[in-house]
Amino acid sequence: MRIDSRKPKAAALSAALTVALLAGAGATDAHAATLSDTVGPTPSEATLVQPVDYRGDGYGSMQEWNASMEAKRDSLEMRAQIIMNMYGDYATDDERAVLQGCIDGAGSLLTMGEVDAKSTELDELRAALEDAKREALEAAAEAEAAEAAQASYYNAGYTPSYASAASYANGSGLTRSAGVNNYNGRRETYYSSNVLYHYRTGEWTQDSEGFWRDSDGYYVVAAGDMAQGSTFTGSKGDCKVYDSGCAAGTTDYYIGW
Repeated sequence: MRIDSRKPKAAALSAALTVALLAGAGATDAHAATLSDTVGPTPSEATLVQPVDYRGDGYGSMQEWNASMEAKRDSLEMRAQIIMNMYGDYATDDERAVLQGCIDGAGSLLTMGEVDAKSTELDELRAALEDAKREALEAAAEAEAAEAAQASYYNAGYTPSYASAASYANGSGLTRSAGVNNYNGRRETYYSSNVLYHYRTGEWTQDSEGFWRDSDGYYVVAAGDMAQGSTFTGSKGDCKVYDSGCAAGTTDYYIGW
């Protein structure tokens, strides 16, 4: 809010002129003093504006503080919009309200502390929504696998035990129709770039089956119990970990279906 400092200065000037005129017209000093007391002293700038403690926030000037504050607000708004786009369908009403509040109200945050607190809240919310989305995708994959196994049983005449085994261990490894596969002690599932777009997806290519592969030919996977960048062998071949968030013992292949 811009404060017009001209009005209090004008009021003070008017008071001073009035006192001078009274004195010139023969008014007593007592009359002039009484009038001065009635109008009041000129307000100081400290009473009109509460300055930002930019030095306390680690900045050398107010201009630097303003530039950083604007950048932080813009970043907060943009991150909230990205999270809303990626995870909004998996958020509760309260979580969506928090995201919308960051999108619409980032500009109203007045201190670095407020922006940093809201940023931390946003990071925590994103982590929670990533888990919710992954769980929903895994549940959908398992349901699809169960449906495929049941269809295979009825169409091909497999016994129930064989049909169940076929959906968990097959000669081709993890496939679109068999969405859950067990291999070498790990549970294999997949998640789609159509609903969860990795920020490095543009660096990778899809193979003939729709699996994302990096420039070295590794299958792009998520594994919560392995370090980022580590490699191992899965049912499809050599894999490299580029993401996390799934349960321990699970390999989540990145696919483009």
